[in-house]
Amino acid sequence: MNPNTDSTTDRPGWTQHMLTALVGIETRAPSFDLPAGEKGGAAGVAWAILACALATLAALVLRERLAPANLVMLYLLAVVLVTVRFGRRPGIAASFLAVLAFDVFLVPPYYSLTVVHTEYLFTFAIMLAVSLLISHLTANLRQQALIAHYRERRAQALFELSSELSGALSEEQVAAIGTRRLQAMFQAHILFLVAGGDGLRILPDGQAAQEAVLRTARAVFEQQAAGGPDGRLAWAGGAAYLPAGTRGVLVLTPEAGSPALSGELERMLQTCASLIAMALERVHYADAAQAATVSMETERLRNSLLSAISHDIRTPLTAIVGLSSTMAGNRTLAEETQRELAEAIQENAVRMNNLVTNLLDMARLHAGTVRLNRQWQMLEEVVGSALAMLAQPLSGCHVDVALPPGMPLLEFDAVLMERVLCNLLDNAARHTRPGGTIRIAASAEGDEAHISIEDDGPGIPAGMEERIFAKFERGTDAAASRGVGLGLSICRTIVEAHGGRIRAENRAGGGARFVFTLPLGTPPAEPGEQGVSP
Repeated sequence: MNPNTDSTTDRPGWTQHMLTALVGIETRAPSFDLPAGEKGGAAGVAWAILACALATLAALVLRERLAPANLVMLYLLAVVLVTVRFGRRPGIAASFLAVLAFDVFLVPPYYSLTVVHTEYLFTFAIMLAVSLLISHLTANLRQQALIAHYRERRAQALFELSSELSGALSEEQVAAIGTRRLQAMFQAHILFLVAGGDGLRILPDGQAAQEAVLRTARAVFEQQAAGGPDGRLAWAGGAAYLPAGTRGVLVLTPEAGSPALSGELERMLQTCASLIAMALERVHYADAAQAATVSMETERLRNSLLSAISHDIRTPLTAIVGLSSTMAGNRTLAEETQRELAEAIQENAVRMNNLVTNLLDMARLHAGTVRLNRQWQMLEEVVGSALAMLAQPLSGCHVDVALPPGMPLLEFDAVLMERVLCNLLDNAARHTRPGGTIRIAASAEGDEAHISIEDDGPGIPAGMEERIFAKFERGTDAAASRGVGLGLSICRTIVEAHGGRIRAENRAGGGARFVFTLPLGTPPAEPGEQGVSP
């Protein structure tokens, strides 16, 4: 415990219990309005009579032991307690009753209003003045305590409203939070009308409103949008209309028996409307920023795709048209020349086919229409198929295949896995120097198979090891790189669909290495092994 802190204030609920017992504050009351004035009434006067009677009984017991001047303190204590609990009017009544009881029971002759010694008249006057002063100061203190308590409750309610609104992600959530909180604060029916494309719409969805309410709300909103007084409360048909900034209108209809909106409650309502307006503005601009970002990204991707396709389709098409025109227009070409022209046409046609295949594969994979046809098969077969398909692009490189003889069977979709190997090999062929080496290796490590493809090209630029797997990413020299930048993105999508991972890194001796993993699993037993006892 902090030695500088009173132990009584550390006990949970001590302040609330003291306020409830002494001042009469009900800490769980739903009202947030300030106390209007004194409400002592007949009950307070009755308690004043009882307090003075108890003080008199105590004084009679102590009359023979203490001087009358000391017994006055008992009556002053009664005045303080009555004023604290019931207010100024019962306190004044207790002051006069205290003087009367002191004269009758504690000043000789007892049980009589007769005053033998005139100095007691001065005592009575001072006692009454002190009692009235104490009751006045105590009543002011009580009123200030009430005001501080209600303002604390309003601040707490506004803090809770602001905290909840800060986490809202949509206009519907803002309206739901505002409705729940304001109904508890003001004991009223709450209706939110939020600005939309077609005017004002009611939130939460499903609520209905009378046409007169909607007309008034539109008028208030239009006046606010036209630059009218900010936050002015308007009354019409028993309902309060308050603009929530430029994003909508708040309609509050008090329930039967609920307290009227005083100046303090109106200011609190305006503060709540301002908080809700800021939350609506935040959500609106967040949605607008997100839509703008999506639009910009879509436009960027569209431009990247069109630019890449226009270049990478036009280039092989131009070559095919030119080469085929040469062959068609010159029938006397030598057989060797015709063969070279045909191979060039085939090479450009394969480039176009790979480009279109990548585009179609990416569309199918992201649309979720591709289902994996997993089969247990040998990795060597799909590697050989990919090498055969890319025989022409790989003709200028030396390909080193290092697959261990004991490599277990793997479960994968052969067509898609062939596409992964083709894209990685094509990428290596494009970046490997003429006459360079491309190496394909595999190993089983733990419960995964690791397949790697290495080249001795310039390697991967620093910081792009992860970015090169993004769609339409073609590296730093995009202008000199053919392809639309979908190959590696397709590889990652296919590998992850098989439950694996793919990464890119630079080799220590130069060049790039692409490594992807596939789960090993448990392959089925071969037919010749079934039924054989160990």
